Amino acid sequence: MGSTAVRVVLSTLLVATAVAGVVPTGGTAATPPAVTVTVDGTAVADGNATFVESDPTVGVTADADRSIRVVSVRVDGETVRRATPNATSFDDEFDIDLSSGEHALTVVVKADSVTTHTVTMTKDTARPYVQYTSPFETDRYAPPPESVSVNKSRVVLGGNFTDVTGVTNLRLTRTTTHEVGSATVTDTERSTASGFNGSFTHSIFLGVGENNVTVRYYDRVGNVRVHRFQLVLEDTAPPTLSNLSAVRRSPDRVEIGGVASDNGQIRSVSVQAKDAATSGSGNRSANRYLVAPGTGRPNPERRRTRFDTTFELYPDATALEVEATDTAGNTVERTVSVRRTIEPDLRLHPTGTRYATEGTVAVQGRVTDGEIASASVETVDPDTGEVVDITTIHEGSVVTDLAFERSLAAPAGRNATIRLRVIDSTGTEHVQSVNRTLATDTPTPTSTPTPPTAAPTTTPAPPTSPTSGPPTATPAPEPTGLTIPVIGVTVPVPSVFGASVSIPVPVVGPFDVPVVPTVGLVVLGLGAVARLR
Repeated sequence: MGSTAVRVVLSTLLVATAVAGVVPTGGTAATPPAVTVTVDGTAVADGNATFVESDPTVGVTADADRSIRVVSVRVDGETVRRATPNATSFDDEFDIDLSSGEHALTVVVKADSVTTHTVTMTKDTARPYVQYTSPFETDRYAPPPESVSVNKSRVVLGGNFTDVTGVTNLRLTRTTTHEVGSATVTDTERSTASGFNGSFTHSIFLGVGENNVTVRYYDRVGNVRVHRFQLVLEDTAPPTLSNLSAVRRSPDRVEIGGVASDNGQIRSVSVQAKDAATSGSGNRSANRYLVAPGTGRPNPERRRTRFDTTFELYPDATALEVEATDTAGNTVERTVSVRRTIEPDLRLHPTGTRYATEGTVAVQGRVTDGEIASASVETVDPDTGEVVDITTIHEGSVVTDLAFERSLAAPAGRNATIRLRVIDSTGTEHVQSVNRTLATDTPTPTSTPTPPTAAPTTTPAPPTSPTSGPPTATPAPEPTGLTIPVIGVTVPVPSVFGASVSIPVPVVGPFDVPVVPTVGLVVLGLGAVARLR
């Protein structure tokens, strides 16, 4: 009976092993086909877009580890190319007719699995159109007018684009001429702009007269629209003078300031004394330029210019005549009255005016603006009001700026009043006073430093040893190999054969058997059966 059971077990083991060796335990999925699509020789990744100017040449390359059954090329969902390679690779190139606009190119490759590669192609063969909105207006597809008149030098060229791929940038050239003496000079200005979103605005500065403008508009694929037209600046309005002021800073000097502006540009600004007396040589006061004459070359900075200057003026002049001229020859004149600044500004230095010694006071200060005829400084006893010392700072000619530094005797007490007196050109006196006190020297006590206290020394505690726990037993490894039911014997199997399969055995029940090369176990099984016989 025991011999029969052993024979049954070994026979079952032999059959199961043979089946395990024939039937695979698992499979590897096939890799999807790798697809590359090129448009006019440039690879385009799946989901990306490209632009073309003409009918493109499309290339399709596919590689797979299984036979490729179908390659289908579609444009906007319609099949334009189909192939059945029945090989592991495919490589073909062909032309596709496209209308202007955006198209979806889809390549479908079937092997064991399907790969789909889609790109967007936009064909743009037309040059962009420009519908102008300023400084003139046009229809959507109409060209610009040959010539347009404007009345200001700073204009904005603007409009809207019509193009399949969109306008990316523009280049503008403006040329005009102006006179320099007896010569005619051509001035050229070049500029660029980009970053458009369907429309644009671009500033141009013009010269007086004719300005020839050439604009080139470029779309994404390089199509160019060129427009040429003329902008004529007709400047008939005179310049504007504003914020004018004239202040006499001394009997023979005046400060004048203001702003000159023009819708074209300012050529010059001049000034002269109005109704002034003639000089000893019999000549009326000459023109003086507040803004020097320009050459007429277009200059944005001369649309609005500020001036502020001081120059000599005859003593009896009470008004100035300011004249502004633009590059078109228009002129404006304005008369501004001269204000006299007679009253000076008196300042005694807050730290420079002080007690120098117990009997001396240092005085430092300045007198500015106005018309200073004479000036003096003095020290006064504040208790009695008597003048202790006085010195002259200036007398004689009228000046507008006076700085001084003097040393004067101090009063007998510890307090002093310093007084600055200034007489202007009209004989009016102006006075400023400050008080000073002699400081008392007080000795500063010297403290005895306390020696530092030594810090107590701390003895470090010995390190605490970690508590050792009971040793942990290491579990013995479970035996691996072939276990034979009934007799309870386990035959060790090398780790390379460690994988196992479950085999049902009648009477005994299922048990695990390592998976080994089929031929080896079959031989071992046959040998064991023969031996039992």
